[in-house]
Amino acid sequence: MQLARAVDDGRNVGAALRHLDGHGSEPGAAAVAEALARFLVARCDSHHAGWRVVRQVVVDSAADAPWEKCARRAVPLVAGDLLDLSGEGGRTPLRRAQHVAAQRRAEQIAGHVDQAAVLADLGLEHSPVSSERWESALSSAVRARSREQVASAVDGSIRA
Repeated sequence: MQLARAVDDGRNVGAALRHLDGHGSEPGAAAVAEALARFLVARCDSHHAGWRVVRQVVVDSAADAPWEKCARRAVPLVAGDLLDLSGEGGRTPLRRAQHVAAQRRAEQIAGHVDQAAVLADLGLEHSPVSSERWESALSSAVRARSREQVASAVDGSIRA
């Protein structure tokens, strides 16, 4: 689809989101969602402050995470999320779509991060939690704008 190719080139992102909002259940919507997902996942490093803070926390913990592999694994999840959002009706703002991409990137990297090292680095005292809870904790942390907010988000998610 022509719109999907334009999104791959970084153009017509707003038009692609509007297309999904109006035509998310039609043939071809999956290709547009996939192109948008690739664009949004790649854009996290430059356009999502929360993702950048979470990434820096992970880097500071001396984790040797496979960043690009995890980004690729996030793409189909983000594409599915975009299709789900299109089914809810209404308009999906770019900001919301970008946040979904950041959350999925955090979930994918969670399995490659030493929980104990990150928790200690954040000054949190918790015993290890399940992989699902850890994914959720890192995903919730992408709303943070500082290291302290990441610590608070991770702590709150683990305690919940």
